[in-house]
Amino acid sequence: MMAKASKYTSRTPDENGVIHWSDEENKIWSELVARQLKYIEGKACNEYMEGLKKINLPHDRIPQLSELNEVLLATTGWQVAPVPALIDFDEFFRLLANKQFPVATFIRTREEFDYLQEPDIFHEIFGHCAMLTNPDFAEFTHKYGQLGYAAQKKDRVYLARMYWFTVEFGLMQTQDGLRIYGGGILSSPGETQYVYSDTPEIKPMNVLDVLRTPYRIDIMQPLYYTINSIHDLFDISQLDIMAIVEQAKELGLHDPKFPPKEKLAS
Repeated sequence: MMAKASKYTSRTPDENGVIHWSDEENKIWSELVARQLKYIEGKACNEYMEGLKKINLPHDRIPQLSELNEVLLATTGWQVAPVPALIDFDEFFRLLANKQFPVATFIRTREEFDYLQEPDIFHEIFGHCAMLTNPDFAEFTHKYGQLGYAAQKKDRVYLARMYWFTVEFGLMQTQDGLRIYGGGILSSPGETQYVYSDTPEIKPMNVLDVLRTPYRIDIMQPLYYTINSIHDLFDISQLDIMAIVEQAKELGLHDPKFPPKEKLAS
């Protein structure tokens, strides 16, 4: 959402707030949903599956944002807000601080069916909206937006790591085993399987560690952090997170567990 450039253009809703999707766009949505529902079976956390029932996603077409807003408003007071393909950090944090989850209103092309680097409407809705019906997750995301909106630029990069390892790539240790709650995993067929392989390192959540952990957006994650229940996110939202950011700045970043990104030859 906050990458430097996009080849996609978001659809503009009409005067009634309706987005007119093409048959091909609805078909892509339908195929993405059908495929991912199979991949998350027995892997997504209970809170996500319960949220999925609540938002009652259509499988044959892209939902209108008003349909989601009706459910989110009734459950946690949240809304989804249509945004351009790219927005800056100020706008991103402002929306979250106002309980509005930004949704870029475009869907990937068939050429990028398996993976695209920027979040499209499938990622935002299938990956995140079900969790936003959960009060603990919703409060954590709201607090994150408030902190980010008030924070200085140099502190926002630390907060971004917390968002990355929770909202996007968070895992949960449950009585039934490892479960996924992060939307970046839940909307990715590759990553949904990868987290259950022996390749990544999986560690218990420690906020200070998370704030010091570098990540790359264009690779499978070498490291994930787990919470024990979704209520842990509410507990984290009640901490003095900016004081922990100061600690993280003093201690410095952990060594990255991935190679540096290759620079393109000029």
